[in-house]
Amino acid sequence: MSDTTGGRRGGEDGHDFFGPLERSGAARGWALVVGALIVGAILMPSATRGTLAAAGTPDTTEALAPVGSGPTTTAAPATTTTRPASTTTAAPASSIRVLVANGTNTNGAAGTWTQFLSGKGYATLSAVDALTTVHATQIYAVNGATAAADQVAQALGLTASAVEPASMPIPVASVGNAAVVVVVGPDLAGRSTSSSTT
Repeated sequence: MSDTTGGRRGGEDGHDFFGPLERSGAARGWALVVGALIVGAILMPSATRGTLAAAGTPDTTEALAPVGSGPTTTAAPATTTTRPASTTTAAPASSIRVLVANGTNTNGAAGTWTQFLSGKGYATLSAVDALTTVHATQIYAVNGATAAADQVAQALGLTASAVEPASMPIPVASVGNAAVVVVVGPDLAGRSTSSSTT
């Protein structure tokens, strides 16, 4: 009986290595190891993901920045800026019919500038008097011929601000078949045609 009990309990000689104290300590040790592995398994991917995300962020930003902002921002203004400056879109002067009207009290002002524009190659109509006097030369684009009006303004040495909005009524009895109407003001009437720039 004592052998059977001793086999189960390890006897009284102290050779039982798996006694209650040792078993509970081993169980605690294994529980700590397993717990550490679980915590490590949970934290390891998040630490790796943070590093990968930090390393991937500049690449993603650099890849998106040129695609989103490059073509839209850079190409459009360059194209828009180049087109107005281009001289290839300017119509030949001979294809632009111009009517010059005298909007001053100076006799012959419209005739003088009609001859000037004719000498520059423009297709001019007979000079007329405007229905009103003006304070400065006004240029009108007939039926939306704004490019032609700008071209005539430049030929007269005037800025684009001399071109009136399309909504403004043209102060002449008839525009005929003119694409541009020039109403001569005191600024042109008091200036000789030789001082005008091309």
